Formats: sequence, structure tokens, C-alpha cells
Amino acid sequence: MGKTTFAKQLAEKLPNSKVIELNDVVDQYKIFSKIDKMGSKVVKLKELDKKMHEIMTEDSKKSNLIIVGHLVPEIKLKEDLTVVLRLSLKELIKRLEARKYEKDKIKENIVSESVDYCGTKAKEAGNKTYEIETDSEKKEMIDYIVSKAAGNPSKEPETKEISRFDELLELVTTDNKYGL
Repeated sequence: MGKTTFAKQLAEKLPNSKVIELNDVVDQYKIFSKIDKMGSKVVKLKELDKKMHEIMTEDSKKSNLIIVGHLVPEIKLKEDLTVVLRLSLKELIKRLEARKYEKDKIKENIVSESVDYCGTKAKEAGNKTYEIETDSEKKEMIDYIVSKAAGNPSKEPETKEISRFDELLELVTTDNKYGL
């Protein structure tokens, strides 16, 4: 799907839509208590939840909201569906190394992706959750969401769980530079 994010591509096809990046909300309203040793903001989840409900109450009256970020499963939103974008561990490592992430931060992300943290949390919250990773799955999901928003849903995409344990085992046994 190129460099355009899934959310932006969805917004382009979905009339009256607005993309809300949770990290931007955290930064704009300074909803964090500190920055940890890995350079990550320690987000005040209750405050973020409250702020997102305020934003959603106002913005949902005039647009379809697309909320993006790994913190979505951590707050209590009433979304129609959750899409978790999955990535192979090797691609994840390349992406994070290109961003110059610290070794411990890369390790944390590898473990999180391996155990499907975001997908598991979304499912635990009772949300209709789709895990997708290929360009064709992304296109199918965009088409489905657009048709659902128009009131004429196309065939529902297949729900699946994507396991990364084989990839994790390979990393642990062959390329363990992250201390796994």
C-alpha cells in the first residue's frame, strides 16, 4: 500500500472522516507523567480516556472517526471495530532500527508484537477485531469499512489470529542481539 498509512487511505475513501492519532492527543494535551529510560512517554491513561471521550462526543456528530495508535486497546472507547495491523518481526526490527530506537525499546516491541498485545487487548475488551498484514487484506478491510459506513456492508472479511511465535523462536535461536 505504499507509504500512505492505512488510516489515511481509509479516510480518503470515507466521506466526512477524521483521523485522530492518539500520540498527537497525548502530546497536544500533555497527557503523560514522564518520559521513561527508553524515551517513551508514560501516558496517563485515565486522562487520555476522558479527553478522547470529549473529542469523540464533539467530533462524532460531524464525522466518522478513525482512531489510530497502540494505546487504543488501553482506553475504553466504543468503536464499531478494531483493526490491528500486524508486521513480521524482521520488518518491525528494520523499521525500529531505521528510527534509531534503543535496543531495549526494540526488544519490548518484538515481544509485544510476538504475543499480539494490541489484538489480544482489543478482543478482551469485546471489540470486533481484525488482524491484517498484507496489502490485499488492507484493501479488503478499507472496502469493507467504507461499505459498512455507507449502510451497505460488503462481505465481512475473515477474522484471523496471526502468530509470530515461529518468528520469535527463530530470532531467539539465530539472531539474539536483542537479548531475547
